[in-house]
Amino acid sequence: MVVTIAQRGTTTNIDNQFGNFNYLINYPVKNRSNSPTLFLSRSAIKKNYDRLKNALPRVQIHYAVKPNIHPVILQVVKDAGGSFDICSAGELVEVLKTGISPSNLIHTHPIKSNDEFNYAVSKGIRTFVVDNLAEVEKLRRFPKTKLKIMIRFRIKEKSNAVVNLQYKFGCSQEEVLPLAEKIKETGHQFAGLCFHLGSQCVDSSNYLKAIEVSSQLIKELKATGFKTNLLDIGGGFPVEYTEPVKPIDEFCKPIAAALDKYIPQEIKVLSEPGRYISANAVYLVSTIIGKAKRDDKIWYYLDDGLYSTFSGMLFDHCRYPIITYKSGESINSVLAGPTCDSFDVIYDGIMLPEHNIGDRILFTGVGAYCEVSGSGFNALKRAVYEVIE
Repeated sequence: MVVTIAQRGTTTNIDNQFGNFNYLINYPVKNRSNSPTLFLSRSAIKKNYDRLKNALPRVQIHYAVKPNIHPVILQVVKDAGGSFDICSAGELVEVLKTGISPSNLIHTHPIKSNDEFNYAVSKGIRTFVVDNLAEVEKLRRFPKTKLKIMIRFRIKEKSNAVVNLQYKFGCSQEEVLPLAEKIKETGHQFAGLCFHLGSQCVDSSNYLKAIEVSSQLIKELKATGFKTNLLDIGGGFPVEYTEPVKPIDEFCKPIAAALDKYIPQEIKVLSEPGRYISANAVYLVSTIIGKAKRDDKIWYYLDDGLYSTFSGMLFDHCRYPIITYKSGESINSVLAGPTCDSFDVIYDGIMLPEHNIGDRILFTGVGAYCEVSGSGFNALKRAVYEVIE
């Protein structure tokens, strides 16, 4: 068994946390010949949760459900003692199926339609996020329900995340105090601060700066009579795809130290990890359904592509390692999806041993922002989940 790191075009031996490759490609999935399969590991979700919790013992984990809302993931997180970060009514409906109390949830979308806001409040959510005056004004619509409001701010440093979430959201540091005053004016409670640097952060430096800025803001707020009860440090903890990243304990060590140094112990610290919990807990097994030789390359057509599971390559800017059981001379190859669109090319110019129609290829790390952002283009069958362990 070898893995092709598509970004580098190299191969190396790896260990598969789900067992050996043959176990997965021969797993008895009903109707597997008619669709690709996403293997979801319960134990991998639990391990990821525990590793992050151990790396940040002071932090209460609220799994951000947007990268993968599979009910098994939600239940494992809830059973492990975690809670959830939700951003829509649809996400709230799924999360409540775990039996968790709505009072334990946080709604972190800084922009909410009136209908979305109404639904969340009616279901018992009390902790929300704002980052602008127009959103604060919406609070006046709930005069009989006391809401806890966090203010999301951004830091001035350039983001080192693959996906910069400060581009679209977050007020300036100078706007925090006026927003807190406006929240108080509406009759609701200023509860705390939050920041979200982005998704797949490559190092810890921006977290350290944001925590230091949080400390300064907490002092400024205190001086004007506002007590900070919560600090939400967002998510963005990295996982390994085709490039190495620091182990989570090493990545989080300076973050934990900065929290202890700058943030008073009486302030509850929250986090919203999504990718770190779900990404490497899901593997995709895809089947070659066609093969052609063109322009000195071998084209392999898979039963999954950019319009389905590999949508994460477009929207999440990811490249996923490829595992194959074939051996032999590596040949310049192309992996393409099953649709009739020429845009649907997954990898072009990668070196693979020769394969045949019917062979299966495994892709790792597809548990975050893959299946959820796909579509039904060409009305083709999408990948089905198989839960193991």
